[in-house]
Amino acid sequence: MIIPYLRQDLEIFRGNSREDGAPAWLLYDAVRNKYFTLGLTAFKLIKNWSGGEDIQNFEKKINKSGIDTTVDEITSFIGFLQQNNLIIQPPGQNISYLLQQKNSMKKGWLMNLIHSYLFFKIPLFKPDEWLGRNLNKVKSLGSSKFRKLIYILGFIGICLVIQQFEIFKKTFLYFFTFKGLMLYFVTLVVVKCLHELGHAFVAKYFGCRVSAIGIAFLVFFPFLYTDTTDAWRLRNHKERLLINFAGVLTELHLALLATFVWGMLPEGGLKSVAFFVATTSWISSLIINVSPFMRFDGYYVFSDWLKAENLQPRSFALARWKIREMLFGFNHKPPEEINPSRRWTFIIYAWGTWLYRFFLFIGIALLVYHLAFKVLGIILFIIEIYWFIMLPIIKEVKNWYMMKSEMKINKQTIRTILILIVLCMFAFLPWKSSLKIPAVYISETYSKVYSPYPAKIKQIYITKDDQVEKGQKLLELYSPDLDKKINSTRRKIKLIKTKINSLSDTAGNMDQYITLQQRLLASQSEVRGLANIKSKLILKSPIKGKIKDFSGLTNEMWVDNTTQLLGIVHYGTGQVKGLIKEEQLDRFKENAPAVFIPNDGEHKKIHLISSALDLSAVQNLPYVSLSSIHNGPIAIRNFTSGEFQYRPETAHYIADFKLINKSSIQFELPGYVHIEGSRYSPFIKFFKNIIALLVRESGF
Repeated sequence: MIIPYLRQDLEIFRGNSREDGAPAWLLYDAVRNKYFTLGLTAFKLIKNWSGGEDIQNFEKKINKSGIDTTVDEITSFIGFLQQNNLIIQPPGQNISYLLQQKNSMKKGWLMNLIHSYLFFKIPLFKPDEWLGRNLNKVKSLGSSKFRKLIYILGFIGICLVIQQFEIFKKTFLYFFTFKGLMLYFVTLVVVKCLHELGHAFVAKYFGCRVSAIGIAFLVFFPFLYTDTTDAWRLRNHKERLLINFAGVLTELHLALLATFVWGMLPEGGLKSVAFFVATTSWISSLIINVSPFMRFDGYYVFSDWLKAENLQPRSFALARWKIREMLFGFNHKPPEEINPSRRWTFIIYAWGTWLYRFFLFIGIALLVYHLAFKVLGIILFIIEIYWFIMLPIIKEVKNWYMMKSEMKINKQTIRTILILIVLCMFAFLPWKSSLKIPAVYISETYSKVYSPYPAKIKQIYITKDDQVEKGQKLLELYSPDLDKKINSTRRKIKLIKTKINSLSDTAGNMDQYITLQQRLLASQSEVRGLANIKSKLILKSPIKGKIKDFSGLTNEMWVDNTTQLLGIVHYGTGQVKGLIKEEQLDRFKENAPAVFIPNDGEHKKIHLISSALDLSAVQNLPYVSLSSIHNGPIAIRNFTSGEFQYRPETAHYIADFKLINKSSIQFELPGYVHIEGSRYSPFIKFFKNIIALLVRESGF
């Protein structure tokens, strides 16, 4: 084998020492703007490289110079150089080699489409020359005096916001208007541009070349990026840390300055702009960019702080190794030898990243599903879940299968098998039978008392827990508006009668007489109706019982005709009404034992037996205490079409339960019913729900 020639445009620099203190060098490919870290042996090979020489002779020469290496190691290093296109191919082979490499990387149109949809970059411009021309103009923004001024103004601004916090908080509602969303979008673009310029100027200040600023798309979600790859040549750890943190610092300074401006400006357009800049910068810098789990600023800052190059690949490799050892006990050596505490730091970081990404990609998938039309949304949702969550799991399971020959019966494998058996039994065996459904206890007779007309309380004759007889006076109300209408109508009647009496008995006045008589009858009917309402303002007990739900009523208090004033309960056995979801219908059984557990925590559980199930879904929730508006478990949509309605978001059905023994509860009380139902497999139930969801949402 002949030693190939290295490319003449490659550069080599002294890099930072490795974590174990060993020296390192950087090999720079200017064409692709990529850096490769070399150890001592690789550096000496490059330094003594002899293109065109036989590999055997090269090995002997290298060993004589004090480098302990073998032909296999040299061959492996040549493979690394070839793979990264760092060598010159022999004449006539360069094009064929590149074509061969290109063909080996082809994935097919579908995989290319998926990959392009999930992530792609678009470089917009090369800012290096422009940054060099304008660097001196912005140097003062990074001075200690300017930063101290910003921090002082920011502190004053935060104090002003605290003083006006209610106004500041209410301004957030503007976000949810169309104009507010547009202003937020424009502000976000401006802030992110300044963020990337922060990276770029700091990198240029330390002598790095900024090759590109562009826009990248993660699942079609755009974000700006700045290529600061050249920062790898910096040997000063703090300088690289500042470059990585420059964007967040820029947004933080913007947030502090905008917060101060918002607190000082009067109401108007400029104050609104300051609010958007402040909130956007605070949210973006503190929530998004600081996260170390995605490859944004927080990740690179965290990596530099740990002094760990390629943090995620190394952490993921260690985490996979640890999982394999925990599950199967292979006794493999870890991917790299580092001290135990640092190793656990990497492993815990990897597990945290996987957990973070799981929820993040689930959220992105749901967002894509809701934003796209249904069929496309389902397809993209499946792609998201498969690519980001299922595919890594499948790859790892394949690796386990490839290592099956190394698996032995030990305590780890026995433990794994037992856990797997338990999980399979839990998921597939029909063991779960109990149903928990929202319900309400209803006394045998519970009467709600309302005012028939908006009115004021004139006199209260009862108190809470009083025993009352049927027909007993409870409240006396009066309505100035009603009295005014009655008096007005009576004056109208008197006027009509006067006009009728003034008419002569001639044929010409007959039509007018008939009209006046009709008006008189209508007015008299109106007076009787109003008088009937007025008579009902003296509220009397419709049943014999005990006063409940009576509180807060005072004389001269206004009440309307939609609010319950009090309740009256009659001693009795009562009943329980439950509301079952559609997917629970097949598991409901009649004559099954059940238990009602009240929400108030004061009353004991009540033993029941299921009696009947109404197979007609409720249109309006009959028990408002179970609605989400009243902190209940059933989500409802609120409609106002003539009357107030409570419509459940999903189909619910009423189930009746009989009390086995009498209960002392004498009023309506929400709670839950636990009932033994048909057994089912959680996995089968989940699978059926997914299929039903796909069919329903796709419109099939």
